[in-house]
Amino acid sequence: MSSSLALVLLMLTFHNASAELFTALADMEELLETESVLIANLDNYIRVQEDKLNQLRRRSAEYQREHTEAAKDVGTYLSNPVNAFLLTKRLTTDWREVENLMSYDVGSEFLENVTNYRDVLKFPSDEDLNGAAVALMRLQDTYKLDTASVARGELNGIQYSTEMTAGDCFELGRQTYLNGDYYHTVLWMREAMDRLSHEVNRTTTKADVLEYLAFSTFKQGNVHTALLMTNELLELVPDHERAVGNKVYYEKELEKEAMQKALRGDDGSVDVPVDTTTVSS
Repeated sequence: MSSSLALVLLMLTFHNASAELFTALADMEELLETESVLIANLDNYIRVQEDKLNQLRRRSAEYQREHTEAAKDVGTYLSNPVNAFLLTKRLTTDWREVENLMSYDVGSEFLENVTNYRDVLKFPSDEDLNGAAVALMRLQDTYKLDTASVARGELNGIQYSTEMTAGDCFELGRQTYLNGDYYHTVLWMREAMDRLSHEVNRTTTKADVLEYLAFSTFKQGNVHTALLMTNELLELVPDHERAVGNKVYYEKELEKEAMQKALRGDDGSVDVPVDTTTVSS
């Protein structure tokens, strides 16, 4: 599969996902332009923040140098009128300057820039994010792409894009979860879990992945595995309210299976497992 063909297939899949999705190449180029502006704004913020920290470091080093000198012989140091004056100055006018520098919010100007950018640049919406996830799932299903390969940025063994992080896989799984697509949720949450185990700088948490993975596994009919995952989640977060309730429900369902009773639908009881669709990530 050539790179141009891969792009065409991807764009066609996007087009079928939603009429309002960013489908045209020109639209996607506008998003790259938006990202470029945001990167420049972020770099400027980091530079100003580093300047502020460097000023504070210099002040701290000056204070420490004088303090160390005074500690060698406190009496001799303080008997010198110049030293006495400078110590008093450091703790009055100089320290007020330090406090002003510490309280100066260097980020407000750059946050205001981002707000203004929204009036002139194109930003995708949450609906666009969900549509992009749906499009990627359609591409995966249509061409029977392996989840791990897609996460590596590979199509038919050829590297086309950057590898996805555990956090990327988690968000993709969360988007499919919001659509009630528990099959793909399980695939991508498992991939997120696998990648998380190899990450040094972790991009999501095991507890977050388990929460979605356990419930989606239950929705696919595997109550036993869902219970095992929920127990694992409770080991990490013992007071996880939804997991506590779901554990009780799963155990009751397994008891019913053991008694060879037919599983029934939702009867409206309060102990039905909680759908985390309404839970903010």
